[in-house]
Amino acid sequence: MANQVAVLRLLIQAAPAYCSGDWLAQQLAISRTAIWKLVQGLQAAGHTIESRHGRGYRYVANNQLSASVIEYGLAAAPPFELTVLPTVDSTNAYLRRLVTQTPLAIPKVVVADTQTAGYGRSGRTFYSPAQTGIYMSIGVPISDQRALDAGLLTTSTAVVVAQTLQQLFAVDVSLKWVNDVLVNQHKVVGILSEGITSLETGQISAVIIGIGINLTTTAFPALLAHKAGAVVTNPNGVTRNQVICELLRRFFTSYGTYRSGAFMAAYRELSMVIDQQVELKSGTQKYRGVVTDIDAHGALVVRLATGQVRHFSSGEITKVNLLSGGYHG
Repeated sequence: MANQVAVLRLLIQAAPAYCSGDWLAQQLAISRTAIWKLVQGLQAAGHTIESRHGRGYRYVANNQLSASVIEYGLAAAPPFELTVLPTVDSTNAYLRRLVTQTPLAIPKVVVADTQTAGYGRSGRTFYSPAQTGIYMSIGVPISDQRALDAGLLTTSTAVVVAQTLQQLFAVDVSLKWVNDVLVNQHKVVGILSEGITSLETGQISAVIIGIGINLTTTAFPALLAHKAGAVVTNPNGVTRNQVICELLRRFFTSYGTYRSGAFMAAYRELSMVIDQQVELKSGTQKYRGVVTDIDAHGALVVRLATGQVRHFSSGEITKVNLLSGGYHG
């Protein structure tokens, strides 16, 4: 397995050029026959490795999730651990089990091709078919409780995701407070942040940020079809590995300074709810009013029907654009 990963990395570094079997064999101090077998193994695992007589082998990017490809694309990122799985119940649940057993020393990222029990807010099912989506969770250790601002962390992650999609696919992205990302007035991304509490201290020891992206997913269950959608129908050669690399690069760049709220101007620009009439559920109560702003900590500022202005740091917008607009979810 180590040699297989080494061959893949050498081919990625050289792409789109070919690498001769002799050169690869010299780099790893193994035979050309061994190289041929390793390449066959990579092909069987889903990687596209082209071979041409007299030229050797070359790597061609495809939609197969690969830890080696992602790690190579993030060589300049801060240290983190990466796990890529073919299937999992939920990347958040998987990471939560890991963190409960062994506290995080550095960030940990888990990516899966499909989830059998993906979930979002309030335990709602997150549809997670294979090959068409990105399902990932980022776990970050928390050493200073005072340094954690859950509202800003969630909103900054939403901006990171939105800007990633804008850059790679040139799509028109909007945000529905606090954690829904929309394209063409359909939800394409869900973000769920969860705290892990230490049994010894009773304080939060880590935060897990789950991100589910309907990249090219179109065949949604009937209950979701009117609300959910795909980022694109044709990714034009942009692979899931590339999306993950760009998203993680932006996340790790912003994470160190997210508490400054410097991204809030971008969040407000992307917001689809400012100046719109909404229904909001917070706790067991429901409210109706007009959103006037998103405050410096990511809270929703609503002018209620009574004229009172309230800041909601938690809750969910259940309806937006009640009187006008194309979105009714």
